[in-house]
Amino acid sequence: MASPTVEPFFGVLVRRSKYSCRADGTNYAYAYFRAHFQTEIAEDCLFRCVYCDSHENEIGGRESMELDHFRPWSRSEFECLKDDPRNLNHACGHCNRLKSNKWPSADPNRSHDGLVGFIDPFQEPRQIYFEVGADGELIALRPPAEYLIRILTLNRPLLKLLRRRRIYEGVLNTYEAANLVRWEAAASGAGIASVVEIAREFAEYRRLRRLTTLPQIIS
Repeated sequence: MASPTVEPFFGVLVRRSKYSCRADGTNYAYAYFRAHFQTEIAEDCLFRCVYCDSHENEIGGRESMELDHFRPWSRSEFECLKDDPRNLNHACGHCNRLKSNKWPSADPNRSHDGLVGFIDPFQEPRQIYFEVGADGELIALRPPAEYLIRILTLNRPLLKLLRRRRIYEGVLNTYEAANLVRWEAAASGAGIASVVEIAREFAEYRRLRRLTTLPQIIS
C-alpha cells in the first residue's frame, strides 16, 4: 500500500486495499474487528481523529479513541454497514459522541449536500474545507465546514491548544534544520559564527522548545 501524505493538519487519507476478514472473505462482526483489528483503521487515519485531527498520542493514547461508523448503522438505511470496516473511522471519544447517529444529508449516497453534513475524509481533501489560524482556530473555508465546527465543537479550547503546539513544533523543526550545521561546526571549532550569535540562536531555540509544551501555550 502506498504511504499516504502526512501534512501538519488534515493529511490525505488512503484506505488499504483489504482489511482483515474471515477465511471465507466475509467481514468480522464489528465488536470482534474492534477488539482485534482497530489498529488497521488507526493506521489508515494516520492515528488521528478524522474530525478534529488530534493525534491519539496528543489526547491520551489509543484508549481515548473509538471506531466511528461514518454512516450510522443505527439508521435503517445504513444497518447493512455495521460490520463493514470501510465504513469505520478513527475518532476521538468526544467527536464520536457529538456526531452520534447524525446524518443530515437527505441522500444516503452523499455525506453532505454542500451546506450541512459530514466530509468523508477518504473521498474529499479536508484541506479545501478548513484552514488553521496562527492561534489554533479552525477556520471554515466552505460548507459544510461551518456545520462541522459547530456541532462537533472543533474549536474547543484543548483543540486550539493542540493545534498551536503543532504549529510551534513545525517552526522549531524548521529553525533547527536551518541552523544545525552551523551549530555543529561551531562546536567542533570549525565554524565562523561568534559566541554571541550562537548564544542568541540557542536562546531562540529554547524559546521555541518551550512553546511546544502545553503549559507554555496555556500561559
